[in-house]
Amino acid sequence: MPLSIFGKVLGSSGRHTQVILIASMVVTLATTLVVAQKLIDRGKIATLHEHATRILVRAVDIADQTDLILQKARSLDTVPCSAEDLDQLRLLSFHSPFVRDVARLEKGAIACSAAWGSLATPFALPAPHHAIAPFRFWRDITSTPIGEVRSDMTAHGAMAVVTAPGAFDGVGFADPSIKTLVLSRDGSYVFRSFGDGTRLLKAFRERALGELNKYAIAHCHAVRSICVVQSSPHSPLWVESWGLLAALVFLGIFAGAGIGLTVSGYFAKRNAMAAQLKRAIDRDAIRVMYQPIRTLQDRRLVGVEALARWSDASGKNIPPDQFIPLAEQMGWLDALTGSVLRSTFRDLGDRLRSDPPFYVSVNVASEEITNRHFRNYLETLCREHRIPASRVALEVTERSTADYVDLAMAFQALRDAGHMVMIDDFGTGYSNFAYLAALPLDAIKMDRAFTNAIGTESLASEVIPGIMSIASALKVMLIVEGIETEAQEHFLKELHPQAKGQGWFYGRPALAADLPAS
Repeated sequence: MPLSIFGKVLGSSGRHTQVILIASMVVTLATTLVVAQKLIDRGKIATLHEHATRILVRAVDIADQTDLILQKARSLDTVPCSAEDLDQLRLLSFHSPFVRDVARLEKGAIACSAAWGSLATPFALPAPHHAIAPFRFWRDITSTPIGEVRSDMTAHGAMAVVTAPGAFDGVGFADPSIKTLVLSRDGSYVFRSFGDGTRLLKAFRERALGELNKYAIAHCHAVRSICVVQSSPHSPLWVESWGLLAALVFLGIFAGAGIGLTVSGYFAKRNAMAAQLKRAIDRDAIRVMYQPIRTLQDRRLVGVEALARWSDASGKNIPPDQFIPLAEQMGWLDALTGSVLRSTFRDLGDRLRSDPPFYVSVNVASEEITNRHFRNYLETLCREHRIPASRVALEVTERSTADYVDLAMAFQALRDAGHMVMIDDFGTGYSNFAYLAALPLDAIKMDRAFTNAIGTESLASEVIPGIMSIASALKVMLIVEGIETEAQEHFLKELHPQAKGQGWFYGRPALAADLPAS
């Protein structure tokens, strides 16, 4: 078919001209791809060196701070796991954003830690994955009783330091094709890996990186036994260059529409849902339900959490964990949050403006609150609806990996404006003492995983006093999620009577008109 098209355009001499034209296209395409590949080679090598240097510096910083904290912890003159001892461990944890926890070990188990306090039943650990005297190392293990967060851990004697899961955040993993290993100089142990580095490890151990592919480098620290090895796959000439477009167009003429129809069908379905979601956001058609928040002491209603709900054109309820990530992928998260705020202020305006004090908390992403335009819009909405800023709280998930400094500045700006700022789902994300201490907070919300463990043999229930101690030490309000029974309420009230709670025991999410008066 392409030849007949060329023939109609070029006339009677078209056949020979067609051959020459097609040959010229092939030669031009090949030349373009060769030139592009040369540029890619230079760019990839430069990128690898840049990444490796950043990661090696971070790895050494983590190792240095871990060693320092272990040294100080081992020199403490306190009764192990006593209240004084735990206070000292918490102070050590404050010193580094790379450390999640500092723990005391007893017979291969965590007996107590800065984050979780003293455990009635020590938390058993697997055998160390590696040892370089006098240190023992664990990689990617569960170091908390709830088992939802996996971390690396280093021990010296009876003391251990748990590395924060986000310790390597911000050192640049922009290209997913780059495989990275942080390992000992002899290659006997991998401290951290990014991507499947099996072949990379084998090549490093055999000192045969050059045989792996042309994009493979190793950087080692001059003093510490730490190396960073990186590699990215060798790509065909047409990959990662502008020649890709030319190659696809040229080959697409002959390939037919089969694959295109399949792919377009998938995107059509996804785009249809996205289009429906966008219309719902633009028309403020996202429903908002409100879950009561009460004091544990007297069950007094003090506020609600706003929860976004959405149904597609067929009336099917789409779970928040589907439509919220979709909004984020499409760049509509600010618009979605704005729609929720507008609906919330319309629904609860009278109540938020009245006495006694009553507040609403709204979930926001760290990318939103660090955006000055979002904060300005929130201020404008409060002013237009005559709602005091103190009646609007912002909840940021603990799993946020935003820069501490940016997040702290945004939190302070919101608090200066009068808003309450809270960390949501506390205990299941990346927070450590240094992280929390750096943030100007009003409250932490204890994740429902801990509440569900009350009355069971799960170790998660044993760390609840530790979380309450953290709230007290930071002088912030504690809100407990997922309270469903009177027994859970009683247990929590005995430990921390000033806490607040939410859950089905206090009321399920409801429309504003169906909320109780008190």
